[in-house]
Amino acid sequence: MTVKETIRPSQLIYQSGPGAVVDLMERSVMIKAADQWNTWNAPRENDVRITSILGVDHVRVLNENPDRQKIKAVEFPKWKTCPSCHRMTTYDNQQCYFCEKKGEEKDLYTSRFVLVCEKGHISDFPYNEWVHRNRQCTENSKEPKLKLITRGNSGSLSDLHVVCLHCQHNESLGSIMKLDEQKHSLFTCKGERPWIGHNANEKCGCKMKTTLRGASNVYAPAVTSFLQVPLTSSSSDQDILYIVKSNEEDFREAYKDSGESGLKMACRFLKISLDFIPIIKRYLDGEISIEETTTYESIRKQEWNTLIQNDIDEQNFTSSKVEMHSYLEPYFDAIYRVDSVPEVQVLKGFTRLDYIDRLSDDNTELQAVVKKEEKWLPAVRNYGEGIFIKFNLANLKKWEETEQITQEIFQAYNNYREEFDNSLLHFEPRQVLIHTFSHALLRELAAHCGYTTTSLKERIYAMDGMHGVFIYTASGDSEGSLGGLTRLAQSDNLYPIILRALENMSYCSSDPICSDGDFEYHTTANGAACHACTFVAETSCEWGNMLLDRRTLININPNEQYGYFDELLNV
Repeated sequence: MTVKETIRPSQLIYQSGPGAVVDLMERSVMIKAADQWNTWNAPRENDVRITSILGVDHVRVLNENPDRQKIKAVEFPKWKTCPSCHRMTTYDNQQCYFCEKKGEEKDLYTSRFVLVCEKGHISDFPYNEWVHRNRQCTENSKEPKLKLITRGNSGSLSDLHVVCLHCQHNESLGSIMKLDEQKHSLFTCKGERPWIGHNANEKCGCKMKTTLRGASNVYAPAVTSFLQVPLTSSSSDQDILYIVKSNEEDFREAYKDSGESGLKMACRFLKISLDFIPIIKRYLDGEISIEETTTYESIRKQEWNTLIQNDIDEQNFTSSKVEMHSYLEPYFDAIYRVDSVPEVQVLKGFTRLDYIDRLSDDNTELQAVVKKEEKWLPAVRNYGEGIFIKFNLANLKKWEETEQITQEIFQAYNNYREEFDNSLLHFEPRQVLIHTFSHALLRELAAHCGYTTTSLKERIYAMDGMHGVFIYTASGDSEGSLGGLTRLAQSDNLYPIILRALENMSYCSSDPICSDGDFEYHTTANGAACHACTFVAETSCEWGNMLLDRRTLININPNEQYGYFDELLNV
């Protein structure tokens, strides 16, 4: 039976991507791998920064020309139950066959339980095997005949019983989520990947866990975002290689015809310093490759190099430096109004049970959203706007030398990483300060710009000599956004907003527990920060609402002197 429904392109990158279980109006389905979709007319983006880091030929932008694209899905889970006669079936029908024979129409409901493996595999819950795990069925019929009945009034799992109609044996579902039961062989993973196809099983052997099909840990997408800012011929070797890659045919022709003198002409035409000719020659001679030198840090550095330019006006990117209030000058070097910025969000893969590490992707084994032989990934592109703030480096370094509260946060976060067998990371105090300021400002901007907090995103630049934050819209349409955010970048508007944002950080409904920053009461790697005062939506925060502390912004407790902006509030 064919069912047609509409899913927004952005959902296909996040909660409803390949491998995700999606509840439609009439049934529960699993979205198939992206290579099985009809996306031949989706625009293809082959930005060298995106393709190099992801190891693909291109990405397909789903939200441009979306009406002509078709997404395919397969029914999952297979098991369904009749609410009237309680018979269970795996047949591809939506109404109970046995009730139809009696002249009644009863819609089946989908099984609530599935088996999930930590490597990303997923299976139907084996109801027939569960009933007979300790007792063999007396009938030799290959077709199971089961009923799901309720005994008791508590509504707990122990009240649910699966009955085999062949041998009349029944078993309660009360222990299906207990670890002792899941040691049984029927919970051994067979490597099933329904989104890839029927014959796409992998060798696994891990123990699977029973979970609800709609649980949040059944599907965790790994989405990487890129700002498509113009390439700059700044001081970075990587930036130069991006420019060369984008004009590779011209560079190779000039190098072949005229050697080094040809490269000099090409560099002068593109306003590239001649000092970069040696690395350009190494690239053209095949000694180094873009893929070997491209990292997420190098891409973030390239974005930084573009954002700190005074004025840029290109086709899809426009930014300008704005006048800054005099009281903000000790704290910031510059503030920029970015009127137009494209963001490409690419779905790399997904995990089950374990969530994606926001700061590092080591030890993270992703399940594929396309077949291995496919060299593309699904993506969406939004055109937004934003405000970029560059911190005063001299004052930032001075603050880092005196503060004494971020070390505990870093230790707590590395302890958290150790629990998941991830490598320890080195942090700088500015990361907590800039990240906390970003959350404070984002929450206040949402009250004035016309966008909700879930429509705003942060981009933290606090490593490798960078020291700034970019707050921008995350849900613009193909025509861009409405200017509600960028108009707040003006001095008269932004200064009082920053003041109110900092003042709001001085109190919390969870104080004094929150303000003490005592890790005995915390379940996340934060100091004085919680849902009531500092956290934002998970889709808005780059670091999963971790590495936050209000005490880095202002002095909220007696005898504290670590607040970077404390003197600003006393002006």
